[in-house]
Amino acid sequence: MTKIFWASVLAIVVPACSSDDDPPIDCEKSGLIINVDQIIHAKSCSSNDGSIQFSVLGGVEPYEFSLDGQAIEGSGVVDNLTAGVHSLSVTDANSCTFILDWTIMAEDFSFTTTLQSSTSCTTGNGAVTIDVTGDNPPYSFKLGNLSFSPNNFFSGLKSGSHKIAVKDNNDCTVNLSVSIPQDFTGTSWANDIKPILEKECAISGCHNGTSRSNDFRNYNSAKSFATSIKSKTQDRSMPFDGTLTQNQIDLIACWVNDGALQN
Repeated sequence: MTKIFWASVLAIVVPACSSDDDPPIDCEKSGLIINVDQIIHAKSCSSNDGSIQFSVLGGVEPYEFSLDGQAIEGSGVVDNLTAGVHSLSVTDANSCTFILDWTIMAEDFSFTTTLQSSTSCTTGNGAVTIDVTGDNPPYSFKLGNLSFSPNNFFSGLKSGSHKIAVKDNNDCTVNLSVSIPQDFTGTSWANDIKPILEKECAISGCHNGTSRSNDFRNYNSAKSFATSIKSKTQDRSMPFDGTLTQNQIDLIACWVNDGALQN
């Protein structure tokens, strides 16, 4: 169980895409990072006077920024923030991405989240409990587009971001973006990944060791390009005909995240 308090931040480095025959860029060694210089919290649950001041280090300029999934202009300050969990990401010229989650609190509304990682790749078995303190109980909660209820525990969650709303007795609502971590899934090279690559990638004119030097039927070759395979299948630039299902894309990502093991 991982308990994240309101003052903490969650940072994620996302690997980059590379050309088909060049070794992929190692984003974990790029030094790309967002530093939080100052957080100003909102005065109330319903106000939007919170802000964050940040700086970016490492990587290769120019940078592109997004806030809560929406592109923003590059700046060291983001204003007009409501209470809740926000996500700021920066992507550099090498397509390396650093993601920072942080919390804007309200003077009348505070909370902690207790997270349980997901160990299932395609279905999800993560969970979150949200504990709220404030001046206007009781509180109600909802996940995504579901209805509000007194239940503050949500289970069966896949890894990644989930939208949860918390409402107090005065109908003041705080929107959270909760990130469920992913632990080891045990995705198998032999049973899950190799069959996908053999059918969809190691074909004539592609990664079969003849038209291109990298043969993705071979474990060592696939492992060498694991980061690139994950990136290109997730953005659906590989395979070229875009035939992979979402479950197949998720399995590849899980295998790479597990360490691209020969299991």
